Amino acid sequence: METSPDEQQQRQINDEATPTQTTTNATSKINKQIQQSNPGVPPQGAQFEYLNHPADIILHSWGTDLPSSLCNIALCMFGYITSLESISTNEAESNEHGSHMVAEGHDMRSLVYSFLDEWLYNFHAFDFVANAITIEEINLDKWTVVSSGKGEVMDISRHPQGMEVKAITYSGMRIDEKEGRVDIYVVVDI
Repeated sequence: METSPDEQQQRQINDEATPTQTTTNATSKINKQIQQSNPGVPPQGAQFEYLNHPADIILHSWGTDLPSSLCNIALCMFGYITSLESISTNEAESNEHGSHMVAEGHDMRSLVYSFLDEWLYNFHAFDFVANAITIEEINLDKWTVVSSGKGEVMDISRHPQGMEVKAITYSGMRIDEKEGRVDIYVVVDI
């Protein structure tokens, strides 16, 4: 039975590698592809995750303080829309669409809602996706937050399409503040 040159090369590679090496290499290749291309899969080291919900999805972020957790919840949302690793930083588009985002609320929950809603509105209006968010100013006496993001306008040919986030909701929203850690849980309508 004749074998093609490709099959011969693959057989030689398999003969040189032990079974565990072959499995490990294949697994790490698959994991790397998932992390680099699949929306809805947090990148390694991310301080956010996606939790199941009967009809929607729960975004969960954490950080050492409120500003870092807010940044992470916005990245969590963008990571559900597309793969964060596929987003490059375009300074001109970041300055035009991702700078000086102002959110206002009347309490903590409304501030978190407004913050995410501003970024979601910005995405729907300009297709701008961010891979980095910075809190420039936060005032909990006036319930305001000013943020900026680095990223670019989404291009379907370069950015894998994840799930559409239609709206931010108050349903199940939770902000847990402990010494040295703030967790934010937000259900988004998909």
